[in-house]
Amino acid sequence: MKNLLLVVVISCLFCSCYSTLNIAGTGASKSVVVKKKQWYALWGLVQINHVDAKEIAGDASNYSVKTEFTPNDVLSNIFTSLVSIESKTVTVIK
Repeated sequence: MKNLLLVVVISCLFCSCYSTLNIAGTGASKSVVVKKKQWYALWGLVQINHVDAKEIAGDASNYSVKTEFTPNDVLSNIFTSLVSIESKTVTVIK
């Protein structure tokens, strides 16, 4: 019974952690990092704000975009998901 409970707890903690890395051009050449929060309603069905990676990158033609649920997102989503609002972090590295 303890093992089953441990598996359930671990599954709940790590089930929605993911990250996606997209590379434009040859990828990031410097360490300029810009992070923005992307917010959704109805548990991810309706986008509230728009985070445009091209706009954040500006005139840079080589950059990387990482989209992920950070530990801060997971913690805040525990509370905000009660009212159907969730977030993820979009990081642009130029």
